[in-house]
Amino acid sequence: MLTALPSSRAAGTRKAGFADQAAWARLTGAETVEAGLGAWLALQCAAIGGVTAAMVMLEGDISAPPRAVWPEGAEAVPLLPTLEAARARQRGVLEDGPDGVGHLIAFPILFGDTCAGAVVVQVEAQSPDALGLSLRQLQWGVAWLRERLASEHLARSRSEEAAGRVLLDLLAAGLEPVRFKDSARGIAIELAHRFSCERVSIGMVRGMHVEVVAISHSASFGKDMNLVRMLGEAMDEAVDQRALISWPARPDGRLAVRMHEQLIRAHGSRSALTIPMPLRDGFVGAITLERSSLAPFTPDHARLLDMLATVLAPVLDDKRLNDRLLVIKARDALVEQVSRLFGPRHAVRKAVAAGAVLLVVVFAFWHQTYRVSADAQVEGQMQRAMTVSFDGFLREAPARAGDTVREGDLLASLDDRELVLERLRWATERQRRAFEYERALSERNRGELRLITNQIEQADAQIQLIDAQIARARLTAPFDGLLVSGDHSQSIGAAVQRGQVLFEVAPNSGYRVVLSVDEAQVTDLKEGQTGQLLLAALPGDSFPVEITRITPVAKAEEGRNTFRVEARLLGSAEAFRPGMRGVAKIEVDQRRTLWIWTRSLVDWLRLSLWRWMP
Repeated sequence: MLTALPSSRAAGTRKAGFADQAAWARLTGAETVEAGLGAWLALQCAAIGGVTAAMVMLEGDISAPPRAVWPEGAEAVPLLPTLEAARARQRGVLEDGPDGVGHLIAFPILFGDTCAGAVVVQVEAQSPDALGLSLRQLQWGVAWLRERLASEHLARSRSEEAAGRVLLDLLAAGLEPVRFKDSARGIAIELAHRFSCERVSIGMVRGMHVEVVAISHSASFGKDMNLVRMLGEAMDEAVDQRALISWPARPDGRLAVRMHEQLIRAHGSRSALTIPMPLRDGFVGAITLERSSLAPFTPDHARLLDMLATVLAPVLDDKRLNDRLLVIKARDALVEQVSRLFGPRHAVRKAVAAGAVLLVVVFAFWHQTYRVSADAQVEGQMQRAMTVSFDGFLREAPARAGDTVREGDLLASLDDRELVLERLRWATERQRRAFEYERALSERNRGELRLITNQIEQADAQIQLIDAQIARARLTAPFDGLLVSGDHSQSIGAAVQRGQVLFEVAPNSGYRVVLSVDEAQVTDLKEGQTGQLLLAALPGDSFPVEITRITPVAKAEEGRNTFRVEARLLGSAEAFRPGMRGVAKIEVDQRRTLWIWTRSLVDWLRLSLWRWMP
């Protein structure tokens, strides 16, 4: 507050201050402290008396211009050091005036430990008592100014708190529904309730125009309705001018408001306010509020709604994007990528796309050798199986798979003791029959001679059979070669059956390569085509091969159908061994590189389309 000084010297000054009705009117009519700061400083100078210059600075540094100077237009530079000293010390300062004339009095404006500004006045030379009264008057005036600032700060805090509550309620109304239109309608209803509006409409930008998507308290509406059309045009008017538009319009007339005027006149509202919703570099929509009462939208309403629209824009845009059909999402994503590709900026994307197109063009006309790849296995051209000729027991098996054998080498032998005993029995039987033959011959008994002769022949046949079985009890190598399979060194004494395969022998020379060709590529192969074979055991060398036979029988393996294709080696096969595996590539002809790389994909697409097409 401003108080009267009891000094008789200052009485005339105080009367002059209170008489300044214009300054009091400005001070009482000011909406903010800053607006009435000049009037307050003039009244304060009049109340102190003998003031030659004064200055007030709020929330600024020494380089900022002062908020108020008295008298108006006076030079404030001599007062700045004293004002800055009061702000730095956070207490009152009394110093001699410039050139030792008068005094400088300064007080900071404190909120706890925070300095919100300072006031400095220059007074004429005064007695100590008068100077004390001037100090007290300035201190009281600063206290009044501090209280006004605190009131404004409290009011601003309450306004921000209320705005925060409104924002939370709007976000809750917008985020709770799953569907976009339900979310937009919930926000419109909440805005209509909070700001006492007859109607609140929300529109989203689609193409070159704004489309109304929600109207408060209206669950459904037609796009061709006159009201909806005029609301969309009013929103277009605000979005196109990139500015907030209110009706009644501002007196400066800088913005076009023709569509708002038509909307108000056609539907009986008294005032309207349209706020564009900014997002990134543009606007995603707009909000139009209408009132039928005489109370228009205030600047505070406009600022608050502008802030709410800025916060609600990403929420509504995200809801709208997520609520689209998958087909529309895919289309919009494609359009966005194309616009980035052919629009401004995104130089790296354009360079990558141009490089990809160039590569496709090059590979579409560049020819290279088309090769059919297939898994391959080395086999011997001739392979002999060593089988058991009769049931028996294994006596010895010195050979194992992987051994190199020569013709006649013992591979295994069977226990022939029973055969030897059986041969001895038949030999004894033949000797007995031979004695009987001689006796019958001496007696000239022809009938008995014929019978005994048959019995002797039978014994000879049995002996020959047993001799053959004893010979076959030894399994020997039929030729020089390699044991491909068979290891019975741990089965000595085990029973074996007639026809059981004990060993497989392949010759040391004369190999063939068996290819497992996928059914999708077997038609590209012909007899006589050549290629290269790479074995896992010999990865550093490749061997030329030539196709000799293509079998028409398919075999399923590892989830795919393959055909057996045989090929012969064109070079030396000294390092080869039966059973070696690798990969063979058969050269077919010269074809486009792009066709070679995309052949499998194109064939799969053709098959899939044929399967699903009606």
